Amino acid sequence: MNIVFVINNKNNRLAKVLPGLRKYCREIQLGSVQFIITQRKKHAIELARQAAEKGCDYMIAVGGDGTLNEVINGMLQSNNPTNEYPTIGLLPLGSANDFARTAGISNSIEELMELIQSSASRKIDLGKIILQKTRETRYFINIAGVGLGAEIAQNLEQSSSVLGPGFNYFRHIIKGFLSYVKKEVSCTSSTWQWKGRLLQMTVANGRYFGNAICIAPDARITDGLFQVSIFGDLSIWDYLKNYGNLKKGVKINLPQVCYHDAREVLIQSNDSCSIEADGEYVGLAPAVIKVMPKAISFLMPPDVQ
Repeated sequence: MNIVFVINNKNNRLAKVLPGLRKYCREIQLGSVQFIITQRKKHAIELARQAAEKGCDYMIAVGGDGTLNEVINGMLQSNNPTNEYPTIGLLPLGSANDFARTAGISNSIEELMELIQSSASRKIDLGKIILQKTRETRYFINIAGVGLGAEIAQNLEQSSSVLGPGFNYFRHIIKGFLSYVKKEVSCTSSTWQWKGRLLQMTVANGRYFGNAICIAPDARITDGLFQVSIFGDLSIWDYLKNYGNLKKGVKINLPQVCYHDAREVLIQSNDSCSIEADGEYVGLAPAVIKVMPKAISFLMPPDVQ
């Protein structure tokens, strides 16, 4: 068994987690184990691509949603045929860990080792974003956001908060509401179309984003479908009144909010409308977002959908 851990060393995470990882790997004799450490932003993409091309059975992202996104993109950029991709795993040690909530994964090293030892993997879906102006392709495992969320992602990359990630995200949401100019956007799938002034749209594989906001309560990572949640010309007051319901996974019953299923969507706008993937800014509309059914094997409990 050949295992590669890709560790995001943000906030000196290496010193906090590496001793425990080494200890467990020695105790249960997992086989060949390698720890590779990021040195800069986007470095995990390069490291994961190289590790996949060298060959490994498991590739474990140690960090948050952004680290997992980079590992996924790196693996899919490799020259490997799809049947030679390693099984992906996650030790969720980021600020939000939203995908881990959907996948039923804890930050316990012991539980991760149990998943590896029992080969508890599932085939799960991914998302693919094709930016039409640049022809750039990006992949996501959790959620692609259009509009306000993408702008918040950009701002969060440049900020920090001593009061914790939840408060920091909520603060940027409020700042975004106060400064964000809603874009005129159209979204088209094979079975429905939406057009109007857009606050926020999520094309969701997983259910959570923004530090435990359940934006897509019906999303499943194994069903070959996205849940598209569209928040149109919504006011800050309506958002705030429904924030508690969003955290609980209760759908918002307002004329400006709608939910759809889709396998592929076309996002178009004459305005400068941003797109993010798993909390990372990727570019501007127009873009096509496609589901990739059962694209990778992922370490997770067997009873999670």
